[in-house]
Amino acid sequence: MFAAISVFNRRNMLFLLSAAAYYVLMNVFYINIGEDMCPQNYLPYALPAILALCLAQGAAGRNMFSLGSLPPLFAGLSWCVAFPLLYSWTYDSCWYLSKIRIDFLLGTGIFLLLTSLYALLCSYIRRPKLLAGIFALLDLLWLVVPFLQFLYPALFPHCLTLPSLMALYLTNFHESINFIQFNIGAGNAIAILAALAALNGLLWLGNLRAARQQQHPMTTKSRGILTALSLLLAVYVPFGLLPEASIITNWQDVITHVRQTKLYSTNHDSHFADIQLTSASPLPQECPGTVIMVIGESASRNYMKAYTPDLPYDNTPWLEQCTQDPDFTVFQNVYSCWTQTVPVLEHALTESSQYNDKQFFESVSVMDIAKKAGYETYWFSNQGTYGQDDSAITLVAQTADHAQWTNNSYELSDQYDESLLPLLKNVDPTKNNFIVLHIMGSHIYYNNRYPASFEKWNTDGTVTSEDAYANSTLDTDYVLSQIYQYARENLHLQAMLYYSDHGEDANISHNPDVFKYNMVRIPMFVYLSPDYRQAFPTQARTLKSHAQQFFTNDMIYDTVAGLLQAPSNHYEACQDFSSPDYAFTRDTLTTMMGQRRLRDDPYLSGHTDDDPA
Repeated sequence: MFAAISVFNRRNMLFLLSAAAYYVLMNVFYINIGEDMCPQNYLPYALPAILALCLAQGAAGRNMFSLGSLPPLFAGLSWCVAFPLLYSWTYDSCWYLSKIRIDFLLGTGIFLLLTSLYALLCSYIRRPKLLAGIFALLDLLWLVVPFLQFLYPALFPHCLTLPSLMALYLTNFHESINFIQFNIGAGNAIAILAALAALNGLLWLGNLRAARQQQHPMTTKSRGILTALSLLLAVYVPFGLLPEASIITNWQDVITHVRQTKLYSTNHDSHFADIQLTSASPLPQECPGTVIMVIGESASRNYMKAYTPDLPYDNTPWLEQCTQDPDFTVFQNVYSCWTQTVPVLEHALTESSQYNDKQFFESVSVMDIAKKAGYETYWFSNQGTYGQDDSAITLVAQTADHAQWTNNSYELSDQYDESLLPLLKNVDPTKNNFIVLHIMGSHIYYNNRYPASFEKWNTDGTVTSEDAYANSTLDTDYVLSQIYQYARENLHLQAMLYYSDHGEDANISHNPDVFKYNMVRIPMFVYLSPDYRQAFPTQARTLKSHAQQFFTNDMIYDTVAGLLQAPSNHYEACQDFSSPDYAFTRDTLTTMMGQRRLRDDPYLSGHTDDDPA
């Protein structure tokens, strides 16, 4: 009897020491990556965590560090360490203890839930291989999110951030395939899948060992403890802890943002009704005809001959001609406000910008102003409508009188931008028209963006080379020339504006997590007809005088309102690049939603993007 008690006490002491060691080691690990790691912040949950670990070990009859416990322990630890560790590594800064505490409790709770439930089921179901297979899959499912968090820095030197998660949320299947091909490659993708399969096999072996170690029959007391723990944790882990975990709260912020954009549609009619033009004579009354806005994609002026004379690619012959045409103003120092399409156009298409406190879903758009000015509005796009949730771009596009996509699906178009040209024939030349064309430009993969006739520089099958990018830019130059030519000859073109959504680094694309200023340096030009320049000489001179001035494309809305001679109660002259009241300079402008200053661009001081910004 005394021997049995001694064994019992010794076993429980080992369980207690294991639980305490786990708790202490985790907190030691957190000390260097968490803020405010003082006793009053981590001691309150020491006793409940250690007690729960002891109960689970005792009831299951095995130590938490035994081979049979490794599968659920691995799953739990992954949640404990993934985000705090990667955040600390990315930013060389501590993560918030309040979040670390949740990540620790969640990871520990996952371990306890899987351990308790598995031991409980093993006491009833004597099919160890089947149970091991089921729980191996459960372990693997819990590992998916931490796995993605660790995989991302293997591709980019950065943890998953809000912008990364936003891009992930808005990415469609076609873009996902492009991402895998560009950043991972088919071979690495297969290797990752093979590694996951191997991991699942190891998890199965570990769970099988745990099932075979299970003590039979299990005592009523042990079953009661495991049942209580399983029920409690089955509610507390997914509903109490999981929504508060670091990575999940970031994901929820993304979802909240997307939901807010949907409010744009709900509130659109009232916002449109609120617009009151302050001009008695908008542009269509003084100069009847057509105004065109072309939105480029992934175009960087550093990879354009018209902007970079020593570039070895003669890829902008038409734009170079435009620089010598008095009807055109080619701007030299324009930047995008972000490095991804959707966040940029949320601002560029509406009155919301980096420099005011207006939200997208509360704002009016260029389409609204054009309609108020008296234009028939068109949206022609060679891009997809993005995903199951409407993006901000689609929400604005659908307010046009006529909206048409070359590929009317939820995927990026695989058609060339030339496919937009026939759509211009749908525009009534007898009306005043405001037309937006959204092109694919140089979106990766670059070699998918131009027909064979535009492969001036042989890429040798390299899909993301500078040669391929130069070919795509050459094709964009041609498409722009054709839009201009057709509109001038057939639609009484009065004004044409072109700008890119964001720039591009031909080596790393346009990921905000590996930001370089090349990703935000963009081309932009304005064409004004002779009639326009004669009717509005001050505005024409102002634009010419701003050719070397600095500008960010989140102020496009006010600039379009100015070009349309349609100021209103939703207009700020200080953000209108065509206005003498334009108020921004290199020193006051920002990009990356205020996180970066234009004056810090190394290019402006004669450095390259590889130099520290």
